[in-house]
Amino acid sequence: MLTNSQASLIVSKLMEDIPYNINIMNNLGIIIASGDNNRIGTSHRAAERAIKEKKIIEVYQDTHLEKKGTNEPIIYEDIIIGVVGITGDPNEVRPFTKIVKTVALLLIEELNIYKQKEENRVAKNDFLKQIRLSEGMYTELLKKEASEKYELELGQPYYGVFAESKELLRAVAYKKELFDWSEGYIIFVESIDLLEAPSDKFIIVSSLEKNIGQILQDVKQTYAMQKFLKTKTEGINKTDSCYLANLFSFSLPPNQELLKKVKEVAPEYAETLISFARNNKSINDTSLELHIHRNTLNYRIQKIEELTGKNPRIWYELWELFYHFAYHSMNEDVNERTSFI
Repeated sequence: MLTNSQASLIVSKLMEDIPYNINIMNNLGIIIASGDNNRIGTSHRAAERAIKEKKIIEVYQDTHLEKKGTNEPIIYEDIIIGVVGITGDPNEVRPFTKIVKTVALLLIEELNIYKQKEENRVAKNDFLKQIRLSEGMYTELLKKEASEKYELELGQPYYGVFAESKELLRAVAYKKELFDWSEGYIIFVESIDLLEAPSDKFIIVSSLEKNIGQILQDVKQTYAMQKFLKTKTEGINKTDSCYLANLFSFSLPPNQELLKKVKEVAPEYAETLISFARNNKSINDTSLELHIHRNTLNYRIQKIEELTGKNPRIWYELWELFYHFAYHSMNEDVNERTSFI
């Protein structure tokens, strides 16, 4: 459980403050990190003794086999996972050995906690993936996993409650299992009668559904629509009041030629097109919202038409542009997150 990289990190950091050479050995007594690089990979006799006898070994005189110093086993969950050794007079280096051992244990504990959280996150993501693929037809094995791990009874109706902040959902329903979902977090509750959210916070609530996969889809599409249109409002937003969100399933394949043009103009003109659509093609309202002159807005609309071949002033061409701008935006977000990961 004590890796070479962990040991090297401990030694490199603590050697800056401790005026003695630090060695860290694995559970076989092999030096895996040291202030003296020449010793890495060699056996440490005192560490081997410390492991065998399960106690601190102190060497008071240099010999051709050992250097004086203190060597203390690192014990994690009743298992010796390594040894900390500091070269020098044991009476002087003993306190530093304790410090290095404590730091090593803290780092291991922190990494193990992170590893467990990551394993739980991956397991939850896999569970939600299986839920979506099931399309409401759950296997007995999936039902058992849902019940035993997440206290969900598949086949029973639930509301999905989504927020960008996990702390907000904890406050809303602290006992419910929390899942990562669509750039935020989601919980599933049987009732929303007592649901209260701070008026200055953004929450999405799905309709009551037996199909959790449908809940996930509705929430994701509603969030995507509000993010794209910049219409996220504080308080509770219900998916069944956002019919337009169904467009964000992108069930219609995009026109690839138009999509290519949209990709080129989106960085400069996406905000203008979204505002123009949101303001019902009103030049006055759009120019006020964007804080630009009417002539500047008219110039931008003209440029969008020239570069895409679609006229935003015509409602069905505006709809076509809107759809392709949204498709491009959503896929760009996915690519950016995947690249970062």
